[in-house]
Amino acid sequence: MTDPSPLLDVRGLTKRFYGSLALDRVSFSLARGEIHALVGENGAGKSTFIKILAGVYDADEGEIRLEGAPVEPRSRNLPLAFVHQDPALVDDLSVAENIAFIAGYPRRHGLIDWRGVQRQTSAIYETMRIPPIDPRRLVATLSTPEKAILNIVRTLAHTPKVLVLDEPTAALPEQDAHRLFDAMRRLREQGASIIYVSHRLHELFGLADRITVFRDGRNVHTGAMADITGGGIVEHMLGRAVELGHRGHPPPRREAPVLTVEGLVVDRRGPLDFTLRPGEVLGLVGLRGGGQEAVGRTLFGAKRAEAGTMTLAGRRLGADERIGERIAAGIVLLAGDRTGESTFPGMSLIENLFPNPLIRARSPFRLTSPAAERRQTRERLDRFDVRPRNEAALIDWLSGGNQQKVCLARWLEADARVVILEEPTAGVDIGAKIAIHRMLREAAAAGRAILVISSDLEEVATLCDRALVIDRGRAAGELSGSRLTVDGLIALSTLGGGATPPAPEGAAPASRAPDGAAATAFGG
Repeated sequence: MTDPSPLLDVRGLTKRFYGSLALDRVSFSLARGEIHALVGENGAGKSTFIKILAGVYDADEGEIRLEGAPVEPRSRNLPLAFVHQDPALVDDLSVAENIAFIAGYPRRHGLIDWRGVQRQTSAIYETMRIPPIDPRRLVATLSTPEKAILNIVRTLAHTPKVLVLDEPTAALPEQDAHRLFDAMRRLREQGASIIYVSHRLHELFGLADRITVFRDGRNVHTGAMADITGGGIVEHMLGRAVELGHRGHPPPRREAPVLTVEGLVVDRRGPLDFTLRPGEVLGLVGLRGGGQEAVGRTLFGAKRAEAGTMTLAGRRLGADERIGERIAAGIVLLAGDRTGESTFPGMSLIENLFPNPLIRARSPFRLTSPAAERRQTRERLDRFDVRPRNEAALIDWLSGGNQQKVCLARWLEADARVVILEEPTAGVDIGAKIAIHRMLREAAAAGRAILVISSDLEEVATLCDRALVIDRGRAAGELSGSRLTVDGLIALSTLGGGATPPAPEGAAPASRAPDGAAATAFGG
């Protein structure tokens, strides 16, 4: 039972950035011993609100009270702890040392007791009933889920009065996420108050006591979780009822699949099954950490699958095949990090278009005349409308959109069966985005199979024939045709994936799951 008097009371909080309102007179209260969910679309104001509580930003207006007394987060250390999406860990130090930064270093005879530091780490993991990691391991050797768990464990080590968790399960497998939920319940029983930020709305049912929804920098709803459904939350987030309007996508193609994936497990996430047909554009989307990024890299040979099979045009792909072998087989990938992984800075457009003879299905020992290479480069620059048209120009001289066109030309002109694209229009202007979408649809019409991994839901709804929503490596659902809309993707991403956290043993669920009508509308 929670104490009705607020532990944290925020009134009229306002924050402007260069004249734009990030927070507009936001009020928020956190009771003693409650889990309070905070949700909203990207840009709704959640991050700004949290950064003001953390003392990163000063509020322009408003008041923050802790235990009834006004406080200024930047002027004093408050009993608040924050777990952010990106772990602030020191890779070159051990697990035990990273925890000791927060929990303190046990001492013996005035010196650090290193065995005590290790015992402290194991004890903290055991207290939270989380399988321990060897305290001596370097953080750099941990997997992404292990780092995420360590980040949470070390923050919980000193039991703050207010704990703010910002997307803590984004990188966690489902089993570890449930362990975190159990730890949160135990903290609540001990009197801690928790602000829980999550895009995975299904996690909130049976876990949170109350929920607040931000939209456009305002608090548009606060109420008990028991009094709202998933459909109601999404409607508050979007400011309208969810409607799945017709998008005019073509019907599914009838050709046999060129790519079949069965039981794929990567980074302890999955299993995942899907097919991709010639001439089809398939989107993989999901919340951050859902596992969709790893799928493309595994198909390309940059990551190793832990289980499952991948079959390309009737040939099973070997688990040990290298990237060069996958390219030769007909699978190519355009990485989302254009500068770091896709382009060759300091090199010409010719060198960026033809970095490897295997891309053109040529032997590395077969010579190509410079004149022929220049001619082929000019043809591609014309076809893909790259500006400037100078084949000797350095890739660095081009805008982001034109750099992306060069990268697309490299792969779409290759003899590839499957083209995988990560964030194909990230950082490009609207004109380049339209042009790139047209190029991809033309490539599909020519028989290429296109796999788009994008966080731009509007792009997926506009470009793709089908979309799979991925949650912890599994397909939470599929949308196509008239159901493939931004609203549908948002709803399925937040409500359709994963399991609802179970209520504590012997207790009734804390709130209702999404109602039947909402679940149907969201693809449930």
